[in-house]
Amino acid sequence: MLSMTGFGRGCAEAAKAGVRIQVEIHSVNRKTLDIQISAPREWSGYEAICSEWINGAFQRGRVNVQIKVESAKDSSDSLAMNTEAMAESLNNLKAFAQAQGFDFTPDSSLILDLARSVKDSSKLPDWKELKDALQEAFKLALADINAMRLQEGAALVEDLGGRIAELEAFRKQIEKNASGSTQRYRNALLERLKQLELELDVSDERVLKELAIYADRSDISEETTRLSSHFEQFLGFLSANEATGRKMDFLCQEIHREFNTTGSKSNDIEITRLVIEGKNALERIREQVQNIE
Repeated sequence: MLSMTGFGRGCAEAAKAGVRIQVEIHSVNRKTLDIQISAPREWSGYEAICSEWINGAFQRGRVNVQIKVESAKDSSDSLAMNTEAMAESLNNLKAFAQAQGFDFTPDSSLILDLARSVKDSSKLPDWKELKDALQEAFKLALADINAMRLQEGAALVEDLGGRIAELEAFRKQIEKNASGSTQRYRNALLERLKQLELELDVSDERVLKELAIYADRSDISEETTRLSSHFEQFLGFLSANEATGRKMDFLCQEIHREFNTTGSKSNDIEITRLVIEGKNALERIREQVQNIE
């Protein structure tokens, strides 16, 4: 099982070009697959091949990819100063500040940030020349994020397995309480009739008819059977070797429906309490399922 949440980073060097490529990928949950890729502004036409590398690794989710290209030389040579562009940017900032009516006093931090933002990248090779290194960085980043998604997926399997066991315990208690509900209703009915001084025998046709109607109306055996089946299916999805997030989300809706029907059919206070507890526990499961691919 894979979580839709993860982060991965991969680096590869293109020795001939003297650059290092870094790819960072982070993903969050989303119903469909949405891929956003950012790369140096000098590049164009790289999106198709990058999306191809990504598509095989994700079924759904919002995936953000950031590609950075840095000098592979010593750090002392890694910042190429473009003084002309820096001067132009500073003048533009100064003019904007004056137009807004506030002081503009550049400091060393601003100068450094500006140098990085306008560094001379006119000699940056075309991405096609760096394709092998770019693909290698992608492979490493995908392996990194996949390991994280697998780790979180394993934690989700353990957590959801325990929560389904909790729901099954509620279901068994509901079944146990339901088995004696008709008898309890019979006793309560006769007691009310007695209080009203209407002494009727339990074998009276009217009493038997009322008990039959109640038993039919409050029968929740179908609901508890379907709940058991849904829980079994859910546990099967937890060990499946495929993306099952959508299926589990659908099962959560069906489980919620069965709990609702059970609660509406029964007037037993304990069953009502168990239904409420079950729906609360189910809501926590649904929140977790939203993170599963």
